[in-house]
Amino acid sequence: MHIQDLILLVVGSEGGKSLRGRTTLQKKLYFLSVLKKTNLGFRPHYYGPYSSWVAANLDILVGAGFLKEVTETFGPASSTPPNDQNIFGEIRRHTYSWTSDSEAVIGEIKKEEGYTDWTKAIHKLNAHPLASDFNKLSIAAKVHYIVKRQGKATSEQIQEFAREYKWNINDSDIEGVLSFLEALSLISVEKST
Repeated sequence: MHIQDLILLVVGSEGGKSLRGRTTLQKKLYFLSVLKKTNLGFRPHYYGPYSSWVAANLDILVGAGFLKEVTETFGPASSTPPNDQNIFGEIRRHTYSWTSDSEAVIGEIKKEEGYTDWTKAIHKLNAHPLASDFNKLSIAAKVHYIVKRQGKATSEQIQEFAREYKWNINDSDIEGVLSFLEALSLISVEKST
């Protein structure tokens, strides 16, 4: 399935609502690429795995009118955005939703080979409550990225590797995302006896 089709499916998977944040979109596509064993060009970046290919194709979809992009700006007078989540000190948030043009093309996407498998993976991802929290989704992507590259890793080792990427992860962060990563069958946690 083409990357632009996947972006449209992820945005549309928000239940008719819009998808809030580029970070959310990047991390959902990261996990989908892992679940479906597809290379979408993810590399370490400020907020975890990031794909410039995803970013470029997102811009193409917005420019072509297949996605509507709304940008909220948070000025210095506003120390907290209009929701209760930390936005990593960003001063803007981008929200994406389908347009009438994208709704028309979805019928064609549904005919593509693999559509059902991709939508099952999207539903599996979105079924976990953590998938709606971009901050935790970002932490989960960081933890998974490190564990995937290192094999088994203790909390201390994850934090050590995270520092190499300039990612700030603590024990509480790691503990908070383990159930999500286990639910996606991406890691297994050895329980101490």
